[in-house]
Amino acid sequence: MKHANKSIGLIGYHSIQYFARDLKSCVHWHIEKFGFEEIAKSNSAWEKKHGMRSVVLRGAGNIGWIITEPIEKASTAGRYLNNHPDGVAYINFRVKSIKKTAEFLVERKAPILYDIEVHKSKNAGTWKEIAIATALDDVGFRFIEEKKYDLFAPDHEWTNANTKNNDNRLGLDLGIDHVTCNGRSMHAITEFYAHCMGFKRYWGIEFHTTHHKPELGTGSGLESIVMWDKESGIKFATNQPLAPYYNNSQIQIYVEDNHGSGVQHIALGTKNIINTVEKLKVKGAVFLEASDKYYEQLPSRMKKMKLQKIKEPMEIVKKNNILLDGSNGKYLLQIFMKEQCVQMKNKTAGPFFYEIIQRAGDESFGEGNFKALFDSIEKQQVTDHRQEMRERVDSLC
Repeated sequence: MKHANKSIGLIGYHSIQYFARDLKSCVHWHIEKFGFEEIAKSNSAWEKKHGMRSVVLRGAGNIGWIITEPIEKASTAGRYLNNHPDGVAYINFRVKSIKKTAEFLVERKAPILYDIEVHKSKNAGTWKEIAIATALDDVGFRFIEEKKYDLFAPDHEWTNANTKNNDNRLGLDLGIDHVTCNGRSMHAITEFYAHCMGFKRYWGIEFHTTHHKPELGTGSGLESIVMWDKESGIKFATNQPLAPYYNNSQIQIYVEDNHGSGVQHIALGTKNIINTVEKLKVKGAVFLEASDKYYEQLPSRMKKMKLQKIKEPMEIVKKNNILLDGSNGKYLLQIFMKEQCVQMKNKTAGPFFYEIIQRAGDESFGEGNFKALFDSIEKQQVTDHRQEMRERVDSLC
């Protein structure tokens, strides 16, 4: 089918809206651990109208992190948190023209949540937005066109506007590299990206783990496809469990813990991953650990990558459990944090986590590291499973 509008018109990310049960603790964690800074908050009019309250942080690459908690159970945040642990509820995009974006979405039968809303500011600036439901259960996408709008968002007053363009003190200055989502049926999600958003396939992989865990069966598998909007460079990875042992997969465990599909992690870009990771560790952030076997096999993998050396000291890379991948002399360095429920020592904080990534010419998704990540997450899940079983036994004694 031919469409009149060839592009949805994305420019980049505007903000991430994160629903949390405890606004104060979630805001404190992001400020203390990530060096984010408060820049705005919802006013009383917005809170009364929506039954929620929000604090806005200046996040990585000047992207807003809107942390929202429910005031009323029937609010959007209240309904979301009645079904899910804390997590990403909306991804907000900047667009060139809200009119053309809306036409694009309507033409492709995207599930529109509400018609275009228009807001004007005191200085005659304008804010226009439209939102859609997605194939990610209760995660929505919002599209925003703003011109000289003097608030962060409608009814969100600046509290520290001077920090809007300051560099992040931990080096998280490159914004969102990619967003990764998990679901039981990946193709339902990737087809949504293709049909409703006009995204194209960028990359894909599938594999099974080889380790054996009696608690989880005999291993598990994953299939992943990355879709992207070439015009803006925005990329979304989507994972699904892979048979056999479908139910053993860490993807399936995420879906169970999240009570549905959703955003598994957001990758934040940095120019110096060693500096960023070391600062995060000083702050008390917790990371997944790669096995010794991973680093034993790394020299042979580097030969296959045609990568003789990297500029970062390998002993420091290994010390910080940073993963390396690439090809033809180009590489990337990445590391995955543990889930927010571990970071915040609160089960309701959920299975969402962050990735830190530094690219040195390689634009792939760390194919050689996928299995290392998979093994690390499953190792943590086995540990959590054993602890849960011990607690159950103790409660019966």
